[in-house]
Amino acid sequence: MVEKLDESIKELKNHISDTYKELEDTVTTQEKQIKENGEATEEIGSKIDELDSRLKEQTKEYKEKLEKFETKAGRMPMVGENKEKSLGEQFVDSKAYKAYDGNGRSARYELKTVTGDSLDDTPGYLYSPERVQEWFAQPEREERVRDLIPVLQTSTGSIEYVQETGFGAAAEEDITGDTEGAAATVAETNEKPEADIEFDIKAETVKTIAHWLPATRQIIDDATQLRNYIDQRLIYGLKLEEDEQILYGDGTGSNLQGIMTHSDVQDYDWSDGETGDTKIDAVRRAMTKALVAEYPVAGTVMHPNDWEDIELAKGNDGHYLWVTVGEGGQQRLWRAPVVVTTAINESDFLTGAFEMGTALWDRQDAAIRVSDSHDDYFTKNMWAILAEERIAQTIYRPEAFVVGEFDQEPA
Repeated sequence: MVEKLDESIKELKNHISDTYKELEDTVTTQEKQIKENGEATEEIGSKIDELDSRLKEQTKEYKEKLEKFETKAGRMPMVGENKEKSLGEQFVDSKAYKAYDGNGRSARYELKTVTGDSLDDTPGYLYSPERVQEWFAQPEREERVRDLIPVLQTSTGSIEYVQETGFGAAAEEDITGDTEGAAATVAETNEKPEADIEFDIKAETVKTIAHWLPATRQIIDDATQLRNYIDQRLIYGLKLEEDEQILYGDGTGSNLQGIMTHSDVQDYDWSDGETGDTKIDAVRRAMTKALVAEYPVAGTVMHPNDWEDIELAKGNDGHYLWVTVGEGGQQRLWRAPVVVTTAINESDFLTGAFEMGTALWDRQDAAIRVSDSHDDYFTKNMWAILAEERIAQTIYRPEAFVVGEFDQEPA
């Protein structure tokens, strides 16, 4: 032990050692009486009972004091149903003790655990520590940006796709004055208008998201639940970075092309609205921009602090402006699901047609690998635990998304 035991615990250990020694001598006397007379005296049997009771009380007191000492020293108390039996419990559960018939007869029980004059020579504690099975894990992000996006599988390292960059009309204005789209009514024998749709061929390479941490071989071999916890936390770390990349990846180097940073997405600022607009109004006006572009809004992403402002918004009379009960626990705003996450910066929000505008491609699902080949880990009994996934993101219709900012209330 790093800390020294206090005097009361040391004294109690000596008392327990003395009791065991006395018990051992008494059992030896009992065995001698049985050998010489065919039976032991009732006095010997009573003394064994008395020593047994004393031993139970002493070991109980020792256990309680040691647990208090461990707690004070900052270590986990060693408790649990699966602990190793104390010396007293070993004796009481032994065949020799159970053979005692109440008339002073008992077989010899060898106290193998006590090897010296005091328990200071006993290896370890009188009972072994119980490892707590439950891990008090860090909180995990419940909702993810990935939940709004179609996820596909790929077996290649690059995704080539068609991105629509324009949809115009070669016809004259229709009755509404709109020139978006080419279709028009045509008189008989007249020439039909030609549609003007522009496409670009794009390609996105698969990117790798990974991180690792060291662990001892003992953890890998012995502490199964700790190993599982490490694995889960590493996988969760990949998810956090994935959310960041989906939103803010700049498309350079090993980064995904994120939605928020795409040059062709639409944008909307709260300050561009009408006087009196709240954040609730700002989200709705941003949605309108996607709807005007003919993209049905499938979701919104915003920071928890901004979502709090929306849910707590009140009118001049003190009543809440936005009170709604989630459907199946899902948060919704203007009929579209809301992913509330710290992956998006406070004051930013994103809305649009996630199902039509983008897709994620899984080249390699998140996985764990373990190796001792890192540096000199083999000679140190160390392992490197690596979590890794390979994904790509394709943004087919940038104008399907509106990046919003809660900059300031409209003047």
